[in-house]
Amino acid sequence: MSQCSVCGQEYGLTHSCAGVAPLITADETAPPPKLRFAPLYYLDEAFKIMTWDDVAVRRASRDNNSLLYGFLILAIGTALPFGFLVQKSFQLGYPVPWSLMAPRYAQTLAYTLAWIILQVGLSHQLAKLFFDAKGSYLGVMRACMLGQLFRCLIIVPVGGGALVGLGGIAVLMIVFEEVDGIDRMKAFGLAATIGVAFWVASIWWVTGGNHPAIPH
Repeated sequence: MSQCSVCGQEYGLTHSCAGVAPLITADETAPPPKLRFAPLYYLDEAFKIMTWDDVAVRRASRDNNSLLYGFLILAIGTALPFGFLVQKSFQLGYPVPWSLMAPRYAQTLAYTLAWIILQVGLSHQLAKLFFDAKGSYLGVMRACMLGQLFRCLIIVPVGGGALVGLGGIAVLMIVFEEVDGIDRMKAFGLAATIGVAFWVASIWWVTGGNHPAIPH
């Protein structure tokens, strides 16, 4: 293995240099924070990740709080389609089946979380196998969980579902690039491939049996 003198990346026979390595800020080298109550801070960090802030991605990958607040964001994003159903029922004058909706929501949230764990795990292993990824699974998982804010794009009236799908691919791409240290085009190719594959699998899973819908 050799190390590039420009970007610092280790490589084997060939290397596609991405340029000068990004500057490391003081908060990135500081010890990871302990569990804390800071919802507005982590909401801001989640928004930065969704807008491709590389420093926010690297911060999130080192912070265990990202898992907790990412799960809360995921829970809210998963609840939005159910909120639409409740609103529609009120508008039409139908009673809301709370006894059915509550367990349905819990099942959907559980399936979605398991889907993310599987998707991130498979993506990370493929990145290590084919692209010599340097990050850890936990680091990738932290950043991906806090980046789940893209699921709230479902509220966009036209094309909200498509934006959610594209947002998922975009978050995977920036996380692979910043945490696993792979080239942007490779990160895009891997994220797009995994995203499309899991979208097709989710369609097959939902239409192939009586399962809760998994937001993609």
